[in-house]
Amino acid sequence: MTRKRLDFCIEEAGCLLWVAPRSLGGLSAAELGQVWMGGHREVTTDELVRRGAMMPLALYQDDGYVVRFILGDLSEQEASAWTSRAIWKLDVPCGEILVSGVLTPDFQAEFATMVPAEANGSYWLGAYITVPPGAYLVEIHGYPPGDLSGGWGTITEPRMFGPHPGPEKPLEYWWRTHPDETPPGWMADEPEEGGSYVDFIIRLSPLEGEMAEPALEEDGCLQWEFRKPDICPAGIRSTL
Repeated sequence: MTRKRLDFCIEEAGCLLWVAPRSLGGLSAAELGQVWMGGHREVTTDELVRRGAMMPLALYQDDGYVVRFILGDLSEQEASAWTSRAIWKLDVPCGEILVSGVLTPDFQAEFATMVPAEANGSYWLGAYITVPPGAYLVEIHGYPPGDLSGGWGTITEPRMFGPHPGPEKPLEYWWRTHPDETPPGWMADEPEEGGSYVDFIIRLSPLEGEMAEPALEEDGCLQWEFRKPDICPAGIRSTL
């Protein structure tokens, strides 16, 4: 399998990150919008998720975000620094993966605006990436400082995001695990030079064997898994 890695920005998101084959599980864009809004007579979001036609994930606010798409292995930092994660499968017979942050009753018009993602591109509502057709294991990881899943917040702001084993203030977490290193500027509320940070990594690898049924929220979104890394993450710089 040819490796692929590219960073891009989605500018508008409605408290949502979702990934799907561009063929939309055999539905039209208008039908998918109906399903998401609960207005389709025959299909539910749960059904689409369980059969690998869609992976929706809820976010706590509607900011845009930087995505790194990876077809292949994660780096050591990417594999160790995540604070939220969701894993499931997608069936991609069309050979195109759609990444978006919006899904409304007007999705037919929104879908028409989505173009192929290019490295360091910026897209209003979403974009798609070409991959070999097939069935994939899909891992979506969130990273500070822009982990909009709430994973970082459960560590550093438990009163707002809910308790997490071992809550800790960011700088205390940093100095405890990096005693001889200067913290990144975002953690110390200081200006920084350089590019933006990666908020989410979407990693695809070939699907091998069956998977246990996923845990879903009431609206059909996959549940996030939160964790506190052993070493305080510094953030992953994007190429944007």
